[in-house]
Amino acid sequence: MAFTITVPDIHQGPGFLWFNVQQPAAGARLLVDANGNPVGGSPIAMGASEGAAKFQFKAKLEPVQIDQETAPVDVLMTSEEALVELTLKESSLAKITKMLEHGTFSSGTDAGLPAGAQTYEQISVGGLVALPTAPVALISPRRGTSSPTKYLLVCLYKAYGFAELDLSFTRSKESVYKVQFHGLADLTRAQGDRVAQFYRQT
Repeated sequence: MAFTITVPDIHQGPGFLWFNVQQPAAGARLLVDANGNPVGGSPIAMGASEGAAKFQFKAKLEPVQIDQETAPVDVLMTSEEALVELTLKESSLAKITKMLEHGTFSSGTDAGLPAGAQTYEQISVGGLVALPTAPVALISPRRGTSSPTKYLLVCLYKAYGFAELDLSFTRSKESVYKVQFHGLADLTRAQGDRVAQFYRQT
């Protein structure tokens, strides 16, 4: 038996989350430079994370049964979902507000605060607000590749952030928060290419 193992195809590497990348054109891929930084758009690096970064794409399939056969005769896809999930560690409120979509971010200077601590950033919540969307990317370097490094790349074309902000403050551990970005269908794109793309550089 000629069983071949391609060791470089075994992926191991961290994931880097980017917000507001440039959505790739139809038939194109998310563009990155040699260092894995997104090209175009106004990308925001979402910072350090804890544990694995997860990309999930799943479809709900419904078998078609007929009374004349014991096995299904067809299968239909009735829904699909794409998401990126990870646990972030940096407590910049400007970054947190990208996931806490119903929050309103502001920053400035308050002369009433103590000297040396008068600049601030703030998130306020409460009430119905329009939820923004943006393209997001998860980029992971491939191991064992020559310079420039090659990457595995995920892009959700039109995503909204979701976070149940549940911060803990303790002397012995950093504060972290789990976030998700869910992909919506971009109806301006062709069928079969409306939600996300996943590719690797070879």
